[in-house]
Amino acid sequence: MKRLIVILILAAALYGSPKVVHALGPDVPPYVSISVTPKILNLGTLPFASDFYESPGTLVLEVKSNCMHGHITASITELVHTSGCRIPPDRIYISTPATNGFVSMAKPVVISDPTEGSHNIKMDFQVCNKFQIFHAGRYSGTLTFMVMPPAQP
Repeated sequence: MKRLIVILILAAALYGSPKVVHALGPDVPPYVSISVTPKILNLGTLPFASDFYESPGTLVLEVKSNCMHGHITASITELVHTSGCRIPPDRIYISTPATNGFVSMAKPVVISDPTEGSHNIKMDFQVCNKFQIFHAGRYSGTLTFMVMPPAQP
């Protein structure tokens, strides 16, 4: 009985480490899950005279994982207003610790390097409205995150 209690305490103490969780046995499958807060991004109101507008909207991507995963990328579709006005992805910029400043979302952007375990990624946004007038109001679009598998040795 005393031995069983020691094993249970040891297992409970080691459970928090992703490396150890995977080593606990084949019954614990590797997983990666992501969620974003808030669910809707408010880019704010773009002033007419500015070239780049730093949005007050910030998103946090929460990554939960018990294994190694590859890069995480972010991409965005065209933002469409009910009037038909559009903001193309090349006018939207994202900044995370992995981007070292703002990067155009004209193509998918790597927002996280390969890592192991859980972490959060803070994302800031800019909109370029140089030589273009965007209608005020609500725009719809989709921001997509993709978690890549780890590189094989």
